[in-house]
Amino acid sequence: MTIHVQNLEPANATQTAGLMEGRQVADKTVKSRKVGLDCGGQAGLGELRQPVTLEMLRTKLAGFVHAGRQAEIRALLRHYGAERLPDVPTKYFDELLQAAEALE
Repeated sequence: MTIHVQNLEPANATQTAGLMEGRQVADKTVKSRKVGLDCGGQAGLGELRQPVTLEMLRTKLAGFVHAGRQAEIRALLRHYGAERLPDVPTKYFDELLQAAEALE
């Protein structure tokens, strides 16, 4: 009987160590996601910000074009050194989206 207890103790220790490692990995994942949190703007506290894509910009700016505000959109694009939306560098997508939302 003592043999069985001795055999179980190392197994339990290994199992406990495995659980602790799993928790540490989970904690690191949660911490890495917290870095990407946005505390201001449209997103609420605790929400992850989605990266702005060309399609998101296209959808947003299309509403202005259909409303007859092409001149304002062209001025925004020129501000970022582009004549057309696909010519805008991706690093400015977030700024451009915020500028477009400010036009509303």
